[in-house]
Amino acid sequence: MHLIDISYRQLKAFITLVEERNITRAAERVHLTQSALSQMLKRLEQQLEGELFIREGRELSLTQAGEALYREARVIVNRLDKLLRDNRDRSHGFHKSLVVSSLYTLSASLAPMTLNSMKRQYNDFTFRLIEERVDDITRSVLEGRADVGINTPSYHPELHFIPLFQDYLCLACREDHPLANADRISWEQAYEHASIGVSPGNSLRTLADEAFHRIGLSYDPEFNASHTSTLLGMISSGLGSAILSSTIFAIDNTPGIRFLPIRAPYQYRQVGLLLRKDAQRPLIDEFCLKIQDQVMSWQAVKLGLVLLPGQPGAAV
Repeated sequence: MHLIDISYRQLKAFITLVEERNITRAAERVHLTQSALSQMLKRLEQQLEGELFIREGRELSLTQAGEALYREARVIVNRLDKLLRDNRDRSHGFHKSLVVSSLYTLSASLAPMTLNSMKRQYNDFTFRLIEERVDDITRSVLEGRADVGINTPSYHPELHFIPLFQDYLCLACREDHPLANADRISWEQAYEHASIGVSPGNSLRTLADEAFHRIGLSYDPEFNASHTSTLLGMISSGLGSAILSSTIFAIDNTPGIRFLPIRAPYQYRQVGLLLRKDAQRPLIDEFCLKIQDQVMSWQAVKLGLVLLPGQPGAAV
């Protein structure tokens, strides 16, 4: 039985020569002398018992046997290269994917901008963005379904929170609403007019409930919806007004809707990054740095619609 002993280096050199079609250029690419490359390929032809190239002057073309080997060699070398990269990544704690679970407002703004920047830099990596509610984001990070959460603070002992910004609650209403020309309104006014509510379990609803509780009121809106697009559609249709965030004001392009800050006091919401404390991956660290840079240059910060950590009160 004839034993074939073909090395990765032989296959890599063969593929390079096929691509270059010239032994001088191929030898430079694989860092061999022309003589050494010729001997390596001669040995390969002997092992396979057939000619692989037809020499036409200085150019080379493949024989039928050479074409068959090229197809197989590409598969073998690509798989070995991938195995080597994966092993190297694992040994350095570096994975080839990143999953981000985010609140709606960040899923529609900063998160995709940051991921798009990373995709351009790492085009062979896999990136996923999941839109979830507060409690689901926390669970996704804790249980390992997401690498990073963009969420309100969690005080779970296994999680670390990195603040990104604060936004505040506003009454979103149509331009023909009686309060539409007010610069800011009170919580009593918001209670009277906020007939559309964000469904319970959302961070905005929790904050609104807390604000009303402080002034002795129990918030029970006539209509409830989970998705911001649905809430804005209900407002546009004239069904009523809703308590939403200044971040939604920053990213929303729905015509004919005003956002009125609710004061005395402002109800702030802190938004940041949730990570498992044992998360030590370069890709996670890079995402965190990139999204922090995005926040610093965000138009919403310049307009005072969101506040950086430590920045004093609302600007509008």
